[in-house]
Amino acid sequence: MYRFFFIAKNNIKKQKSDMITFFILSALSALFIFISASFLADTGKVVDTNREKINSADIFALCGHSEPVIAKLEEIIKGNVYLKNYETENYMECSSKYRLKGSKTWIEYPFYISSYEKEMKIQTLSIDASGFSGHDVIIPISLSTTFDIGSTLQLKIGDNVYDLNVAGYNEDNLFCSPLNMGIYKMYVSDKLYETILFENPKGALEGRYLKTQLTDTAKKKHIDTNALSDELGDDLMNWYNEYSKAHPDAEMTSVNIVPAELMKTGSMILPMVFVIMIFLFAVIMLTIAIVIINFSVKNFIMTNMKNTAIMEASGYTVRELVLILLCQLLLVAGIGAFIGIVIGALLIDKIGIIILITLGLKWNQPVNITVALGVFLGICLLVALLTVYLGREYSKVSVLSALRGGVNTHNFKRNLFSFDKTALPIAVTLALKDTFGRFRNQLGVIFIMMILSISTIVAFGMMDTYGNDAGVLEMGGFDVYDAFFSGDEAMENTIRGLKCVENTRREVWMSVNYYYKRNKQSITTRSFSDTSTIVGGSIIEGRWPKYPNEVMLATNTSMRLGASVGDVVMVKNDMAEESYIVCGISQTMNNMGMMAFMTTEGLSKVTALPETMQVCVTFKPGVTFKEFEKEFKDLYPEETVTDYQEAAHQTVGLITSGMKAFAFFVTFLTILIVAFVESLIVRTNINKQWRNLGVSKALGFTSRQLIGQVMMSNMPSILIGVSTGLLLSPILGTKLMVATMAIFGFKKINFNIEPISYLLTAIIICGVALLTAAFMGRRIKTLEPVKMITEE
Repeated sequence: MYRFFFIAKNNIKKQKSDMITFFILSALSALFIFISASFLADTGKVVDTNREKINSADIFALCGHSEPVIAKLEEIIKGNVYLKNYETENYMECSSKYRLKGSKTWIEYPFYISSYEKEMKIQTLSIDASGFSGHDVIIPISLSTTFDIGSTLQLKIGDNVYDLNVAGYNEDNLFCSPLNMGIYKMYVSDKLYETILFENPKGALEGRYLKTQLTDTAKKKHIDTNALSDELGDDLMNWYNEYSKAHPDAEMTSVNIVPAELMKTGSMILPMVFVIMIFLFAVIMLTIAIVIINFSVKNFIMTNMKNTAIMEASGYTVRELVLILLCQLLLVAGIGAFIGIVIGALLIDKIGIIILITLGLKWNQPVNITVALGVFLGICLLVALLTVYLGREYSKVSVLSALRGGVNTHNFKRNLFSFDKTALPIAVTLALKDTFGRFRNQLGVIFIMMILSISTIVAFGMMDTYGNDAGVLEMGGFDVYDAFFSGDEAMENTIRGLKCVENTRREVWMSVNYYYKRNKQSITTRSFSDTSTIVGGSIIEGRWPKYPNEVMLATNTSMRLGASVGDVVMVKNDMAEESYIVCGISQTMNNMGMMAFMTTEGLSKVTALPETMQVCVTFKPGVTFKEFEKEFKDLYPEETVTDYQEAAHQTVGLITSGMKAFAFFVTFLTILIVAFVESLIVRTNINKQWRNLGVSKALGFTSRQLIGQVMMSNMPSILIGVSTGLLLSPILGTKLMVATMAIFGFKKINFNIEPISYLLTAIIICGVALLTAAFMGRRIKTLEPVKMITEE
């Protein structure tokens, strides 16, 4: 075995530059694959670990302040045989703005505030708050990138501003992700809680958390918490429909019952999207490394035919030659993969900032040994299979042929670019001869450049399409408007009459049961007082509902029910049973694509609707939010109105910034890989053509001309690869985004690439290739033809 290792070690020395490139790409591939695979495997465990730490609720309800509703829901929960350990906790729902003290810009975002001095046993704090008091505040850990411990968070509710001392960070599995609740959960002292509640009768509304957990029996039976939450909601709505008849003045408060498992799925979407993209690029990088070493080894075999023949004549079999090659490549790839994985293991806690930013929880998992071994063995297995494939080259050439240098045929291919029939410069003509005269040898370069151009242009396309709030809102199927507030119909009519207002509509979200054939689903239904004012939304078939007997289904709802446009679905409860025609199918990220849309008149046929709803306002062209807010406050000084564009930015801004960061990351790696590949190719070509370059220099060619020739030598292959990639990228980019958003049931998605992105991709790849070739070609300046003369 030692002789194999000895020969492999000498081969590595002979192919030093190629092996260094293969080693670096193997290490980088292993690094990124290990980190992304660890995140893919363990992000769910991050949530589970947090749930265990805070003894999280399996079902968590948020109720507005209504004692009859809270009492009834408490009764329903306590009466369910699959639930135990019931607990409540008061909170304030605050229409608020916040900023770091010293900053000039207020950020509008809702806060739910509770007290850390109240005893909790379910959904507790993740840190010890026993030493906190006064104006000390515990904020979500997702804000730790902005607020350090000891810094001052200024909270503005109405005209009241509170300076809060950041004393600690809380990790909460339900409120962690911006795609889940869209709310920051904060904890303050009892005294400050009461002060805020007293000073803000309109801006801080008290509600209650109702928390409960599954029994051991329910866990053994694998009871679906989604179905159980729907059951609780159905029982509550059935009670309320009867209660409202006996108490017509009673208004249904907002109730949101959320199962922890559903929230876990929702919170993991954003980190998974970014991690999968990194994983795919790491796989692309490994593929490029394999392609590079494929052509490098083939080139080495062909240029060392005589040594191969001598070894075969000395008794080495083809199998032993393959084992030598296996030892060589496994040694390089194995060490590279091992170092990459070790670096990844050392850096994973720091790189876990990706999970903190996208998930809202701190990375809390140890190094996954299974993933590390899987990545290492996977890379080694891939290299072993490559070696077996490359080893076939040894069996293709006989010993006598190898002793003649492997040349046993003549090339009778047509000369497409003869010097006497072209007006092109010599360097360009030689490059075209090399490319099309030996086209099969250029396929590796073409493939690599095609893959790099596709990945780069797709990254740029994602930034072009989703690098701004409007793009993300369109992708998510969200409708857009300018401002919103809570109010009744009379208040809406007053606001609609303002000169700066174009139109208004009221909306309310409620969950009802839908039936189609044998399928039943409890679906969150969003109803509108006027669907003609809706701007945006992603309708893929049909239209918004206009009449009380129509409903539009989101894609996942349509698939779960099996209903399509033109079908009739039933909505049933203890109050009524109504039929609705499916008038459209839409895409939305809301509620994982499990949504339905109606008119308020249509929804009122099956359930009682509250008087107070959310009122959405669209301004006339040229009107700003500040102008509208001034008029609004003149009429309703105690009410709160929210800037929709700013609120949306706080939710989707993380996605837009992530898209830009990913594009820059891909661009950096593309530059790195192009430089590696081009340096390898140019160095190999110079070594092979060293004597010919000496002859050319002796005939009068200058070093600059020869460097130009080297720079142009493989530009045709690069241009072919880049052009092919740019042509394929729009199609592949669209398919990639549809696959990424498949969890929401998306079937179509907007994916646009700006012309400047095509140009920038081509300039980056071709420019880096030319600069690298020029840098590597400087070696030609040291070439002295006189010293190359030898006696044959």
